[in-house]
Amino acid sequence: MMTLCDQVDVYEFLPSKRKTDVCYYYQKFFDSACTMGAYHPLLFEKNMVKHLNRGPDEDIYLLGKATLPGFRTIH
Repeated sequence: MMTLCDQVDVYEFLPSKRKTDVCYYYQKFFDSACTMGAYHPLLFEKNMVKHLNRGPDEDIYLLGKATLPGFRTIH
C-alpha cells in the first residue's frame, strides 16, 4: 500500500495501551512473542515505524494507530 497511497494508517503494529498477548484475532492462542517480536528482531521495524509516524504520539499509545507517508511522498 505504501507504494500506491500518499498515506497509510497502520493499526497495532506499535502496541497501544490495549495490547494483549493474542497472536491472531481468530485464535485463542496467547503468546507475547507475537507482539514483541521474539521470532525475528521486530524492534528495528517498530523503531522505523515510530520514526516515520506523521501522526501524534497519542494516536499510537491510545489507539495503536501510526500514520505513515507513502513512498512517493518521501524525499
